[in-house]
Amino acid sequence: MNLGVQYYRPPFPNTQFWDGDFAKIRESGLNAVQLWVDWAWVEPKPGKFIFDDYDRLVELAGKHRLGVVLSTIAETHPLWIHREVPGSEMIDHMGNKVVSSNRCEMHFGLTPGGCFDHPGVWSHMKNFLSQVASRYQGAPHLRGWDVWNELRWNVQADGLVCYCPNTINLFHQWLDKRYGGLDGLNEAWKRRYGEWSEVQPGKLPDRPYTEMMMFQHFLTWRANEHAKARYEVVKGIDPKRPVTVHGGAPSAFYSGDVKGFVQALDRGNDWFFADSLDGVGCSSFPKWGGIGDADFGMRIEFVKSAARGKAVWLSELQGGRAAIGFNVYAPVDALSQQRWIWNGMACGADTILFWCWRDEVFGRESAGFGLAGHDGLAEERLAAMKKTGGVLEKYEDFFRTYQPVKPRVGVLFSPQTYYLHWSQDGKAELAMEALCGYCRALVRKSIPYLVVEEEHLDALEGLKVLFLPRLLVSEPALEERLMRFVRNGGTLVCESECGAFDAKGFYRYPAERFLARETGICEKGRRNLKVQTTTVRIGGQDRELDLMQWTTPYEGDGKILGDGVEGPLVVEKTVEKGRVVFLGSYLGGAYYRNGADGFEEFIAWIAASSGHEVDAGVIEPKPAKDSFLYVKTGESQGRKVVFVFFQENHREAVIRFRDGFLNQNQLTDILTGQKFQAVTSSGGKELRMTAPEWRFAVLVEG
Repeated sequence: MNLGVQYYRPPFPNTQFWDGDFAKIRESGLNAVQLWVDWAWVEPKPGKFIFDDYDRLVELAGKHRLGVVLSTIAETHPLWIHREVPGSEMIDHMGNKVVSSNRCEMHFGLTPGGCFDHPGVWSHMKNFLSQVASRYQGAPHLRGWDVWNELRWNVQADGLVCYCPNTINLFHQWLDKRYGGLDGLNEAWKRRYGEWSEVQPGKLPDRPYTEMMMFQHFLTWRANEHAKARYEVVKGIDPKRPVTVHGGAPSAFYSGDVKGFVQALDRGNDWFFADSLDGVGCSSFPKWGGIGDADFGMRIEFVKSAARGKAVWLSELQGGRAAIGFNVYAPVDALSQQRWIWNGMACGADTILFWCWRDEVFGRESAGFGLAGHDGLAEERLAAMKKTGGVLEKYEDFFRTYQPVKPRVGVLFSPQTYYLHWSQDGKAELAMEALCGYCRALVRKSIPYLVVEEEHLDALEGLKVLFLPRLLVSEPALEERLMRFVRNGGTLVCESECGAFDAKGFYRYPAERFLARETGICEKGRRNLKVQTTTVRIGGQDRELDLMQWTTPYEGDGKILGDGVEGPLVVEKTVEKGRVVFLGSYLGGAYYRNGADGFEEFIAWIAASSGHEVDAGVIEPKPAKDSFLYVKTGESQGRKVVFVFFQENHREAVIRFRDGFLNQNQLTDILTGQKFQAVTSSGGKELRMTAPEWRFAVLVEG
């Protein structure tokens, strides 16, 4: 387990702090440091590499028994890049050459620099990666590599990019392979292009869907391939250590914003990264971003789902109070920070790296983020960290073999739907909110789940339920696999206009959509939202569900669970061994914005009525809008592990374990040593416990 902290973003901190800081880092219970190896800094002249500072830092880390994680910052380009590689500038969507500059929080180097589709740029970048990997792969305390920090490539481009000849040529090659030539593209797109030079990317949203969606898909693929190329350079030199990348957020949060010149998923797709690399990670700054318990848990579930058994890294976790310019943000207290660590552990994270050790001293991040920073809370943070570090060291072998419980509930992530939304609105916020609504509710109900990416459908094996949040776009391969899932006994839950478009942005009439063909349940069409809710009766109780945007009433012979003004809005239809539940509006997005508990109870009923049993259910306390107790489970060395997270207002909890889950009645909190006894109850065993000092417990059988 790497429990470390980012230390060096050159040239800060200054050299006089290094030795003393590394001693304090080790004393605080941390066991690793991360160093940013900045391309512009180490190669100030072409072919002239200066590693003196890194050599010293790596040496000091060894002296203080600290592992080293190297983050290769190849996206901050040397100032000579355009002089050395003429014509390597990016071109924006208006045909303008992008003028690069130093980045607001970086001390030295051009952003966005040259286009990595230019062979000359990639040649120099590849040489930089090779030089770093060759120099440090022999260090015995090197723990791993993060070869692409937050997947940055278009920061400060000041326009949509890249439209340079090299990228357009690569776009054409991608399309050529995808469609088998220009004739195939014309047939699929219903166009009459005469030559490839006429096929141009979409320029802006609504100009039009097909070219815009395809260019976004291409940009995602391009980022996936670039990450793979970086990986292959470093892994080829250092095959022993893990090589990963991480985003500023999980890829499903990259919904884009045309005003910020960011297209949906233009920084790549975590599922494809995990196909080729040794793992994936993400940054999280909960106090800065106002990320609560449910949403923090959700972020880690996204990364874990994408990793699919490979390494899960919390690559940048907030160290101290944020500072952006002259604003003041919420403080980072010790218990919240420890809660993040153990939440990550519960999801199987094996590397947790805080940003950063000392307060930053350059640019807009000055005076912020230091784990040992000057916000008045450093002492308590480091004391708590030392305790956690001691526990992780003591149980090192146990957590090395820990595995989270295998989920039986899935939520589909559809990049194609993101592309469609961005192509219309300049952002895919509605698609992201719909997805996150379901995931947030599942976290709050302590229901383990898996996020299933639309091109990685092997993950459906073993699932009992799959939610399809705002799945506006579907292709035949996805449709066939979803129906096979249903016919084999699965429950599919779809929202309004499911599969109303194909991946080229062409609209389908309601009767043409795959679920109408397969089930006989068909939408009547969009209707104005005349009421804000519908009521369903589940488990003998009425539950109110919020609606959003419009309604699409259904017709057909399904079982009506909820009615609307102009027809049924919640319909259930049996299909062979399984069933489809139709929702005639956007309930996930409405819940994401409003947070009504009826939706949480509804999805819990869907899971339970599909045969899903929760390993550890919360009996008390009952959830409130701003407060919930949640439980995560796993196993190691034949013993069950139960993570229990209390809120501040919780004093006690009653947890019911399904029959057969526990092998032993006694559980021990490894953080406090306190022992608890589970007692037999109807349907399983129950455990009553009081909230510990840290407001969370890590219970292990025995």
